[in-house]
Amino acid sequence: MVISVPFLVRDRLSEALMKRCHLHDSADCSPLPTEGEGVMTERYSAFDLLQWLSKDTADAFLAEGKTRHFPARSSIYLQSEEGRDMFRLVSGTVRLSLIGDDGRDLLYQLFSPGDCFGTSSVVDEEPRPHTAEAFDHVTLQVFDRATINRLRQAHPELNDALLKLLSRHMRLLSDYFAAATFDEVSSRLAQRLLDITETFGVARDDGIGLSRRLSQSELAAMVGTARQTVNKVLHEFQELGIMSLHQGSMIFTDLAKLREIALKGARLQHFAAVSS
Repeated sequence: MVISVPFLVRDRLSEALMKRCHLHDSADCSPLPTEGEGVMTERYSAFDLLQWLSKDTADAFLAEGKTRHFPARSSIYLQSEEGRDMFRLVSGTVRLSLIGDDGRDLLYQLFSPGDCFGTSSVVDEEPRPHTAEAFDHVTLQVFDRATINRLRQAHPELNDALLKLLSRHMRLLSDYFAAATFDEVSSRLAQRLLDITETFGVARDDGIGLSRRLSQSELAAMVGTARQTVNKVLHEFQELGIMSLHQGSMIFTDLAKLREIALKGARLQHFAAVSS
C-alpha cells in the first residue's frame, strides 16, 4: 500500500515516476522516493483511518494512542487469540498472514506507516482472523476497545470511518480470493509486485528498487505457490525486460509491461492514496 505521512518525495519527475503514473493511470501521481531523501508531504496510506476523519476527530484519535515498539520478527498478535486492541503503524512494516492446519503460511499483506489493522476484533469481539508480525523494527499506536468505544460516542464520524476501513480490508481479501481462484501464477505475482513497488519503491538510476528486501519464499507465501515456481516466473520477467536481480535484490525497469501481465488477472480494486 502507498506509504503514508511522512512520505519521501523527489524534487523532480524521473523516468521511474513516469512509468509509475502510466502503471496506475493516476492523475494524482506523486514522485517515488530516492534513497537518502527525507522531505515530507501530506499523504495518507490506503488503510489509514485518518483519511476519513476531520482534523478535530483525527487529533482526538491520535491523542489516545499508546506507543509500543516491536523488534523485527516478533509477534504482535496471533491468529485465533482474543483481540482487544487495534493498531496504527507509525514506522516499519507489519506482516499479516494466515496459518493453515498443516502449518503452511499464507502471507497476504505487508502494511506500511499509516495503515491500521486489528480492527475487526475490536468491533465484533471475535478472535483474531490472522497473525500480525513485525517484519522489521516496528513502532505502533495502540487503541484498546474501551478507548475506541469512548471515541465513537464522543465523535460519531469515527463509526463511519471504521466501517470504511473494515470494508477496504474486506475488498482486499476479496481481490486475493478472486486472484487465487482464477489467475495464473504470473498474474498473481505481477499484481503483488505492483503493490510492493508502490509501497516500498525507491527510484534509482537503473530503475525502481525496493526499500525492503523480500525473499522468494515470502513472495511465494504472498501468491500461494512454491518458491521454485516464483523463481521460474521471476526469471521469465527478467527475460521480458521487466526486472533484473542483483545479489537477491529486485530492480524493476518496465512497470508498464508488468502491469499488462497483472491486468490479465481478476484483480478488482486498486487502492489509491488519499491526499489531505
